[in-house]
Amino acid sequence: MFRFRQTVCLSCALLGGGSGHAAPVPVQAGDTLTRLAIRYSTTIEALLGANPDLRTGVLRAGSTIEVPSRSRIWTVRAGDTLFGITRQQQITLADLLDLNPGLNPSRALQIGQTLRVPGGAPVRQTNAAPARSAVFRAASTGGSLILPVQGRLTTPFQSDHTGLDLAAPSGTPIRAVQAGTVTESRFDDRTGWGWTVVVDHGDGVTTRYSHNSANLADVGQRVEAGTVIAQVGSTGNSTGPHVDYRLTVQGVPVDPLTLN
Repeated sequence: MFRFRQTVCLSCALLGGGSGHAAPVPVQAGDTLTRLAIRYSTTIEALLGANPDLRTGVLRAGSTIEVPSRSRIWTVRAGDTLFGITRQQQITLADLLDLNPGLNPSRALQIGQTLRVPGGAPVRQTNAAPARSAVFRAASTGGSLILPVQGRLTTPFQSDHTGLDLAAPSGTPIRAVQAGTVTESRFDDRTGWGWTVVVDHGDGVTTRYSHNSANLADVGQRVEAGTVIAQVGSTGNSTGPHVDYRLTVQGVPVDPLTLN
């Protein structure tokens, strides 16, 4: 199973304190009363009770409605990560994004930032020191970051390049960052990635390693964290030997360094 760093601590409380209280939430395009009831862990009857005008009105994207509060507020503390929160609260990334329109999963959380989490989710608080993310376990023994190769970061994660470019000499071993199953091992000339390996880690998490000089893992192969799956190269659309390393969670590109 793909593991993320545990959070250091959290501050979480019911919005409004319980039955009879409500909180304003935005209406998104395509929303219906049924969809809103599911998203906010409530019922259509409760929504109508809190918004009498909805009985004759129509939901309009961009407006707000009152939702009987069973959602909770999570206040980000040092060490929190977005995906650590979803794991600890036993919710999906989609749940969290639905509750927090505009939240960008590719950006690190800020201390003091507040997020909504579904009211039915478990709440735990711990003062334990954060563990290093198992995402990067034992893939490299040098430096402060553990990555698929021991190399130099030449291109960081950004809007037009949703991955990390890590430069290293041609032939340098590329290691799987976590246990999983190889789902692709091929030359990808359509996208310009050249020789590419993709590993499925479960729970909607995948990693991609591209521009390789050689692929050493086969489709269907089970790999462990640190298994050599390819060698650094410059195949495809590349100007020098490096690995283009990409991480997605439920199809959403994520900066791996925010999980370290």
